[in-house]
Amino acid sequence: MNEKEMTQECESKNMEVEQGKTEDIDKEVVEETAEDIEEEVFIPEEDKVRLELERQLKEKEAELEEVNKRYLRLAADFENFRRRMRQEMEEIRRFAARDLLQELLPVLDNFERALASARAVFPENVVTGIDMIYRQFLNVLGQNGLEPIEAVGKQFDPVYHEAFEQVDTDQWPDGSVIEEVRKGYLLHGKVLRPALVKVAKNSAAEETISEQKEANTEIPEKEERKDE
Repeated sequence: MNEKEMTQECESKNMEVEQGKTEDIDKEVVEETAEDIEEEVFIPEEDKVRLELERQLKEKEAELEEVNKRYLRLAADFENFRRRMRQEMEEIRRFAARDLLQELLPVLDNFERALASARAVFPENVVTGIDMIYRQFLNVLGQNGLEPIEAVGKQFDPVYHEAFEQVDTDQWPDGSVIEEVRKGYLLHGKVLRPALVKVAKNSAAEETISEQKEANTEIPEKEERKDE
């Protein structure tokens, strides 16, 4: 073996040695990295317990929040139910005497007729006593929500009035109530019995309204002729 071959062989051995050292170094780095990862991933037992407890706590808090929402909804529904029941009971209480009051209205009508007749026959002191009883009776009915319907002088309203007859007159506006044949009454603002009334039929007023309508229709016709 000559000197050149020996030199090449030495260089080859040196490269193998260096390569082996590099592999050893890489292996050591990999092992150290793995150990570091193991150290980072490793969680102490007390931390695991703490994390588990925190997870369970969050779950319970979420469950508690859901239960609280359900409770609030149920409480709101129950309060609405109580409010409706109070309103219904109040409505029942207010109109519980409706049938009784309807039966008492004819008695009240007769009482008023008897009082009107008594004024022309009996002495004033007797009429005064009867009138006091009448007013006491009205006061009791009023405390239970009964009130008379205003009729005379009002424009006829089919909600509150029932027409008995029409009377030709030029002293009242057309369609107004001129006489009350039988009183009407409200119970807590609702019609218990409409008033039976006589209604004015003012022919002169009807003619005036008809003339006004004709005049109003003639004006556009004249304007159309002018345009032509």
